[in-house]
Amino acid sequence: MDNSRKKILGVPIDAYQPQEFIEKIKHGLQDHKVKTIFAVNAEKIMFARKDPKMFNILQDSDFLLPDGFGPVVGLKLIYGKKIERTTGVGLMFKFLEIAEKDKAKVFIYGAKPEVLEIAKKNIRKKHPSLDLVGSEHGYISEKEYFKFIKQINVSGADILFVALGSPKQEIWIHKYKKLLKVKYCIGVGGSIDVLAGQAQLAPTWISKMYLEWIYRLLKDPSRLKRQKTIPIFIVKMLMEAVKARLN
Repeated sequence: MDNSRKKILGVPIDAYQPQEFIEKIKHGLQDHKVKTIFAVNAEKIMFARKDPKMFNILQDSDFLLPDGFGPVVGLKLIYGKKIERTTGVGLMFKFLEIAEKDKAKVFIYGAKPEVLEIAKKNIRKKHPSLDLVGSEHGYISEKEYFKFIKQINVSGADILFVALGSPKQEIWIHKYKKLLKVKYCIGVGGSIDVLAGQAQLAPTWISKMYLEWIYRLLKDPSRLKRQKTIPIFIVKMLMEAVKARLN
């Protein structure tokens, strides 16, 4: 990794501008090494601080993109780096554009069967020249994994989107990436639901204020247990920023 890799509360994050990342994506399509990409938000940082498995998964990943106010504000306050955010959904949208233009083959894994089918139809409408070589819903059993991985490899896919939700998608990618022959393996969370019209993105004005976590909480109150760590993150991040300024 180059010097773009930083740490927030001890958890790694990459300080790439979106355009820098796009260039790295294009370059990475030229080699055959499996590269893993995860979007990292405040919630994931707090989870990785207490879960060694998640921390190691992130540490071992090739790209960790700042998603949400937590990493973006943290990078600015702690390192003085003004980085634009890269959301998980935005990441998938950009990859689909690049794949269509550069003739890269795509495989999608995750979501409910009916949601996945709608998402695929919408993807084909928007990207008619995209080579979508295969897909599988997110409810196959563990005993089917090795047969499934063979299916992915036989398809010749260059890009594998994994939409199993966090931390399941990170764990799955980390565990099986050495068996995959794709060039990119990307955790995209609920992006398939968005593409299928089953979930809505926060309005632009909310996104600009980095308040998507509140928007999602209002839409789905069951997220409260997961998101209660965000105020703790804010306090600890500010403390780290003050310490960085004093040193």
